[in-house]
Amino acid sequence: MHSSRWIRLLACSAILATAAGCSKSAQNYLDRGNAQLEKGNVDAAVLEYRNAVAKDAMFAPARLKLAEAYLRQGNGAGALAESVRAADLLPNDADAQLKAGSLLLMARRPEDAKARADKALALNPKNVDALVLRANAMAGLRDLDGALKEMQQALQLDPRSSLQTNLGIIEAARGNLPEAEAAFRLAVTTDPKSVAAQLELGRFQWLTGKLADAEGTFRAALALEPANVLANRALAAFYLQSGRPAEAEPYLKKAVEASGAVDAKLALADYYAAMKRPADAMGVLEKLSAEQPYWALARTKIADIQYAQGKAADAFRTVDEVVAKQPALAPARVVRGRLRLAEGRVDEAWKDALEAVKLDPQNAAAHFVLGTAYEAKRDLDAAASSFAEVLRLNPRAAAAQVRLAMIEMQRNALPSAAKLAEQAATLQPGNLAAQLVLARSLVATGDLDRATAVTRGLLEQAPQAAVVHNQAGMLALAKGDRAGARQSFEKALSLNDRMVEPLAALVALDLEEKRPEQARARVEQRLQKTPNASAVLALAGRTWAATGDMTKGEELLHRAIDADASNLEAYSLLAGLYLSQQKLDQAVAELDKIAARQPKAVGPPTLAALILQSQGKEEEARRRYERLVEGGNPDAAVAANNLAWTYASRGEQLDRALQLAQAAVAKAPEHPEFNDTLAFVYLKKQLPSLAIPPLRLAVEKVPSNPAFHYHLGLAYSQTGDKASARQALERALKLKADFEGAEDARKVLKTLG
Repeated sequence: MHSSRWIRLLACSAILATAAGCSKSAQNYLDRGNAQLEKGNVDAAVLEYRNAVAKDAMFAPARLKLAEAYLRQGNGAGALAESVRAADLLPNDADAQLKAGSLLLMARRPEDAKARADKALALNPKNVDALVLRANAMAGLRDLDGALKEMQQALQLDPRSSLQTNLGIIEAARGNLPEAEAAFRLAVTTDPKSVAAQLELGRFQWLTGKLADAEGTFRAALALEPANVLANRALAAFYLQSGRPAEAEPYLKKAVEASGAVDAKLALADYYAAMKRPADAMGVLEKLSAEQPYWALARTKIADIQYAQGKAADAFRTVDEVVAKQPALAPARVVRGRLRLAEGRVDEAWKDALEAVKLDPQNAAAHFVLGTAYEAKRDLDAAASSFAEVLRLNPRAAAAQVRLAMIEMQRNALPSAAKLAEQAATLQPGNLAAQLVLARSLVATGDLDRATAVTRGLLEQAPQAAVVHNQAGMLALAKGDRAGARQSFEKALSLNDRMVEPLAALVALDLEEKRPEQARARVEQRLQKTPNASAVLALAGRTWAATGDMTKGEELLHRAIDADASNLEAYSLLAGLYLSQQKLDQAVAELDKIAARQPKAVGPPTLAALILQSQGKEEEARRRYERLVEGGNPDAAVAANNLAWTYASRGEQLDRALQLAQAAVAKAPEHPEFNDTLAFVYLKKQLPSLAIPPLRLAVEKVPSNPAFHYHLGLAYSQTGDKASARQALERALKLKADFEGAEDARKVLKTLG
């Protein structure tokens, strides 16, 4: 035999021997990992399991155990990855598919979870757990009818209590509250000793406003198992969010006593901190920080308490140390971001919050700090997106609902604001901020009777709160009670002489009542107290401009911007001032500054482009519109409409023009100008029959616009409907004999005979 063949055979023998050795070694590591896990040595078990999969990447049992150990460590991402790999290696193991599917569902990947459920059902169509997983995945995909069908099938096979509870959750999501409550109650009846069933019923009752029933149900759950951690924490949360915090303490303590769990200890520390008992909170946290695995989390909480005690330098030293030692710990970034916000260090706080979200996208607190930072930067769209993400992660986050409601009011989305405020006030009836936002949203939507009742309750609850008297002033204004409004605003300022909103309201009343000297005197008096307050300077600029002194108004607005370069109201006022004086180049410059600070905002750059277009700077306006619509921004409807008109007028890029016009109409289906633009594009594309419906809508909305009638006449003319064309064109000329396009309208009329 040739020597090279011997070499190849020896190599093959070596490979086979190594492979056999790998398998045996991997099993040894698995056994050692199992032994460590039984002893509770989770970190040691993880190392052994990792060694096992390093020796044999195809060794599925080790991957399953590694996923289990990762879960015990709190490493959800690692558990998910290992569980999915194990399921791929075990295609005929239904349990492996279900474990992977459950983790995929927790990771908000319902489509992938459904695929795993389908694999398990292919092995056994009557696998109840697979049906439940598929139902929950379909619910995650918003196919609630399909989810209900799957859950009902599972219940036919196994009518156990937990499945009845699941059915209740699906029915609640479908909005069928009576059916949902019936399912939750049947779950309790099916297994009267099930604490889980009692807790789900209690949560449902709580969410639907049946607070007395919810409390009774939570207590019934505790009566079944007084040491049950989840039941104790549920009742504690109920008392905390129902304005009865003193009653929560024994249940938080019991949860710690029963479990000794870290999260239970942290919850107790948070409670003590919220109740202004820093010594008790520190006692819990100092003990916890002595345990190395929990040092960072405990020290992060300690920094929060130090700051609340006025020890800002100590707080920053503490949290900076944690971030330096554990830069990947999202909670530390969250706390440091919150502290930096409190110090007015907005950009630094924003960076911390962004990093926290990147490290842990499921961290609701990180998204809340990020939203607050965006709000401080006056980027309302980005702030709204962050607060919406908080609510996606935690629908009961009343603070996020309050902040989002306030933003929605600023964006004039009043129905959305009212709904959010209502939800927040229902979740936390004792929350002053939630009640305030609810009162304000009710005023904004014109529900003055309810607004009066809520405001009256606020005055009883917090008679010395300046913000409450300010709200009372807003309500009085809405009712036309100017004297009452003045009285409330003056009261608010007597309680807090640094507030700007009641001062601005009083100035507005002075100006409406032709008292310019009194308006300026109010503002001058405040400027003497706070000469560098940007908001007051902006109010002063607006006041002087409104009273005819444009030069001083401009000077004050520049001072407002110098005091706070992020004061977008000052930029907007300055741009408006320039527009009123036809200083269009300066107006564009100020709008560009706003756009630079709010890169996601659509309004300021759109207005700048409109000004440029009005100046005849068509190419520059077109370039700006094109930048606005890049990426398909749904809020850039005006830019899309104007760009579509520009393209169609030139007879170029008509397909692109059609896409843009359709996008604008999709954003505002009833907008007459948008529909006219869409029809104009159809006419340019020789599709007159498609132009008629949007033009009919435009004419119906604004019957006095001759251009709409003119375009409608053209569309009828091109379809051969001479009578309708003549009627529309004659109407256009009757409305305005010299409108742009009138000459062409007359020519078309002549051709109609």
